[in-house]
Amino acid sequence: MPYIREMVTAGRTIEVCKRFSSRYGRRGIPRGANMAPTPEKQKKVNEREAVTKLRRLINHNFQSGDIHLVLGYSRAYTRTPAQARKDLEVFMRRLRSYFRKQGKPLKYITVTEYKSRRIHHHLVISSMDARDIAAMWEYGRPHITHLDSTGQYGQLAEYLVKETGKTFQEPGTAYGKRWNQSRTLEIPVVRKTVIKAGWWRKEPKPVKGYYIERDSVRAGTHELTGCEYLFYSMLRLDAGVRRRNRAEYL
Repeated sequence: MPYIREMVTAGRTIEVCKRFSSRYGRRGIPRGANMAPTPEKQKKVNEREAVTKLRRLINHNFQSGDIHLVLGYSRAYTRTPAQARKDLEVFMRRLRSYFRKQGKPLKYITVTEYKSRRIHHHLVISSMDARDIAAMWEYGRPHITHLDSTGQYGQLAEYLVKETGKTFQEPGTAYGKRWNQSRTLEIPVVRKTVIKAGWWRKEPKPVKGYYIERDSVRAGTHELTGCEYLFYSMLRLDAGVRRRNRAEYL
């Protein structure tokens, strides 16, 4: 039974997903029933796929020093989703103008949430002076967090998807989708290879210059297709790690 290996290089990460092809069959290879999905299963799969897509986008396009920005409103301001959308549009126009004057490209991802607490906006943006951000947003104090040097921003992607999970499809929501993104973002390429083998290595092995993120390893049966899969992520070793004993990472 052939299996399909998908590899995606996104910034400092390489993600690998192996899965048996449902178009082929072979004795001895377990495969669950391919059943109509329940709403709960479909929602779970959709959310996981959204996290995967957003994680790869952030990992591929942003780096240490770039910014996770939260724009909230002080108690003096009450906003509907439509009004908050206009506020964010004005802010984004100012941001684009700022980067044009700097002669630098602007990359961004934006998310608006209002269900669980007061309406607020999350942005992942290219690096800039924090004082200039404060000058562009007059409705409250911006909360600024700089991305770390790991190159792995999966937790941020999970958080942003969770923020919009309850509202992005509701009538009257600000945008009607989980996030908005700039056209300047590069889309990571998914490379698929069909491997003619009835098994794969149960213990994944990293490629040279990378180590496997142990918490990323997942193996099981897909909820919708019933096919076995193995997923793991690798992170590039920096020069300092290479000089140390690598056994603890592999």
